[in-house]
Amino acid sequence: MLLIASVAALVAFGIETYIATVAYPNFARVGAAEFPAFHAFHSERITFSIGPALLIAAFANAALAFDRPRGVPMWLPLAAAGAGVIVLGITAFVQVPIHSDLSARGYDAIAIARLNANEPARAVATFAQAACDVAMLAIVLRART
Repeated sequence: MLLIASVAALVAFGIETYIATVAYPNFARVGAAEFPAFHAFHSERITFSIGPALLIAAFANAALAFDRPRGVPMWLPLAAAGAGVIVLGITAFVQVPIHSDLSARGYDAIAIARLNANEPARAVATFAQAACDVAMLAIVLRART
């Protein structure tokens, strides 16, 4: 379970880094006429790219909180699971509604600015989850040597 959580969290962190540093900043660079098609393309593709990784990481880390590997302090899986809750919460309750508005209304500079302003919190939480998973993996691997 730890390996699954670690791989999923690292994949999610990689995709999240792309979203925070490339995808969302580019939203403001697309013209209003082209924005609906651009946003639809982004939304269709990114959901299937990051969605599974976020869900797998969150559920695998929740499982680790209940059945942590030997030698791993309890705070690590709890922190990883908590970070997963934060990531999913920001995604579901903050970013997805903004994307829904953009899909319905088209280009909206204020909504795009909100996406960009909210994204660092999700990126940090995604990084925290991956860091906790890698730390747990290191503890387990060190104990086996």
